[in-house]
Amino acid sequence: MRLNQASDFALRVVMLLANEKQPITVEEIAGRLRLVKSHVMKIVARLVKAGILVSHRGRTGGISLGRPPSQIMVGDVVRQIEADLAIVECMLDRECGCVFSPRCKLKGVMADARSAFLHVLDTRSLQSIVTPN
Repeated sequence: MRLNQASDFALRVVMLLANEKQPITVEEIAGRLRLVKSHVMKIVARLVKAGILVSHRGRTGGISLGRPPSQIMVGDVVRQIEADLAIVECMLDRECGCVFSPRCKLKGVMADARSAFLHVLDTRSLQSIVTPN
């Protein structure tokens, strides 16, 4: 299973913010992470809507974490960014062209694999990935 590029960027954004004492601007986030500002803006908007990040207005405004890093799970970030977590076509919420449907058991195996993958992400907090061992 591979996450999309936006999930990678989102994880970098929250990791950067976990180490900041004050809010920082989207422009500064993009510059420090060497990402395109428009991509960062889209990611930040989704994470603000989910309560993972907070947007502060005004002259000293910017973006910060919406809660402590110990309370933000990696799985929460990934779920907010990934459009779907279907590993195979038959897991999508639409008609599948597979000749083995509906009796195929591959869908169940892949659903179990996805659950195991997300379970690991749900056991790792942002704090655990930004704190040195």
